[in-house]
Amino acid sequence: MTAPPRRTQAERKGATIAKLVDATIEAIEEVGYHRASIGEICARSGVSKGGLFRHFDSRLELVVAAAEEVGRRHMANFRDLAMTDGRLQPIDLVRYARAAIRHETNVVWFELLVAARTEPELRERLSPVARALIDDVERATIDTLGPGVPEDLTRLVATSLIHMFDGESIFRHTYPRPELEEARLENAARLLEALTR
Repeated sequence: MTAPPRRTQAERKGATIAKLVDATIEAIEEVGYHRASIGEICARSGVSKGGLFRHFDSRLELVVAAAEEVGRRHMANFRDLAMTDGRLQPIDLVRYARAAIRHETNVVWFELLVAARTEPELRERLSPVARALIDDVERATIDTLGPGVPEDLTRLVATSLIHMFDGESIFRHTYPRPELEEARLENAARLLEALTR
């Protein structure tokens, strides 16, 4: 039996960075942004503090990398969904948007956006990441709805759905209203259907 080939230095570095980013996402999901300390992240990843600082200059840099990864995963999932059957139906798009926003990984965004309100350095570093994610969502929605819908209207509808489902996701644990949530979903799908006619 032959031994598996040794990983290159670049492969080892990539694996360590991935462990740290995954551990940061997990820590923010489970204990929140403020309690996702360097020690917490290192314990979850199995990487020493020295190892962390070989790859990231600060906790903030690691947190921003985690935010970028959450956005990348959301968009990869959306593109996979869009490729399954060509054009998505409006109800599929709306259901996907709600499911993605309710997904536990999206908690990372909620945590970071709230913290960025009062932490200027986080806000400055997170702003281009948030902008890139929203731009990706808008572009993907434009591609999905097709050329029959004006792009500015598509952007407005896409971001409005995001903000509506963000609010719903936050309130649903303290004031659940499943009947309104279902009606909201159906009416959002009708709006998209009307736009694509």
